[in-house]
Amino acid sequence: MTISVASALAILGMGVLASFGSYFLKLTAMGGLSPAKLLTCRFLYAGGFLYVVSALLNYYLLKIYPFSLMVPLGALTYIWTQIISKVLLGEPSSVRKSVGIGLNENLDWMCYSNPYDFN
Repeated sequence: MTISVASALAILGMGVLASFGSYFLKLTAMGGLSPAKLLTCRFLYAGGFLYVVSALLNYYLLKIYPFSLMVPLGALTYIWTQIISKVLLGEPSSVRKSVGIGLNENLDWMCYSNPYDFN
């Protein structure tokens, strides 16, 4: 199965949008806002919007490509999240976290890929 350039960009975009959605929700949570103020927080709406767009991209891609391909590729979100947390939030990164993400990516491929599918 071949993936078009547009689909590859959509897959990457899906993960990046989900990671930035989490980033904006983290900014919202760091604000310590009361429930009333929470409803006026632009970061809450930005995060929610990005999550919805990411989910719609995921829905679209799942209609085209097999589940066994999309789930492992969707797990690339962990990589984007680690980069965003390090660069934008200043959170520490470690070899242990990187190894954990790498193992997760490999296990996703092993669990969802069909070794007998050569198409």
